[in-house]
Amino acid sequence: MIEIISAKVGLENVYLKTELSLEEIKKKHPERTDLIESMEKALKDLAEAKYMLHRLDLKNMSLSSELYRNNRMLLEMMTEIKELKEINKKLIDNAKM
Repeated sequence: MIEIISAKVGLENVYLKTELSLEEIKKKHPERTDLIESMEKALKDLAEAKYMLHRLDLKNMSLSSELYRNNRMLLEMMTEIKELKEINKKLIDNAKM
């Protein structure tokens, strides 16, 4: 989980740096349309990556919760199986008497 948070922070940092650089280039060198267009495309790509990383993070959290529930259910079932086996053994032993 910490890796995802770290990746999101890193991506946000790159996005903000690119955004600030783009604003500075627009002010100081508005004639550099090639660079401005390229950076605007990069910002769009970064925004898409941020969105997808956020969606993947949400899905990861959902799957983690589901896995926890399934593991808990599995442990409960294993306990119940053990108890039923003990009951079954006692019934078989009593029937043999």
